[in-house]
Amino acid sequence: MFAYDIYEPINRKTNDVFPTVFALHGLGADELDLPGILESIMDRFVIVGIRGGLQKGPGYAFYKPVVDGEPSEESITYAANDIHNFIEKISRQYPTIDRRNMYLLGFEQGGIVAMTEFVRNGGMYHGGIFLSAKLPAFLEKSPKNLLLKNKRIFVGHGVDDAIVPVAEGERITRFFKTMSDNVTMRTYYVQHNVNAAEEDEIIDWLTETEQVDK
Repeated sequence: MFAYDIYEPINRKTNDVFPTVFALHGLGADELDLPGILESIMDRFVIVGIRGGLQKGPGYAFYKPVVDGEPSEESITYAANDIHNFIEKISRQYPTIDRRNMYLLGFEQGGIVAMTEFVRNGGMYHGGIFLSAKLPAFLEKSPKNLLLKNKRIFVGHGVDDAIVPVAEGERITRFFKTMSDNVTMRTYYVQHNVNAAEEDEIIDWLTETEQVDK
């Protein structure tokens, strides 16, 4: 079981359910890192910030990083499976979570894990948001998930990102366009981080998704 923080709308009524975003942070961050960018919709969404299970400096990681090359398929898949099991458990534990309206949000390493979970079990999610992430080779070669055809996907990346080049965001976009008809990519004049413009577009995208689903 991962450590986590959950934010439920304060003025909710009994039996209310809400769209829910599960947020997976980047390397060396924690469960408090991403929910802040979603603060303006906490009155109508449930936000679950998930902490990686491995200590990394002052923060955490979802799997052990490697200096050269890519992490193994096994390590990423193991983390993605743990996330899947966590979401299954937590969505039954909290009655405010609308299991028909769940979204994955991941930054960098968290984005890689979120993508892996989304590709394998995308039928249980309404959408995915993948920020400053890299598409692992094994996922690119995996069978296409036909259940993703109508899922909405948002890819965000900084054009000046020296850690994960913007070409990786473009690669992720091309990959998901082979399965989904609803892929949006946006680039921003930032490095390896999220700026206010990106935050605003993520909020707009989630709000639009909510309105479409209604």
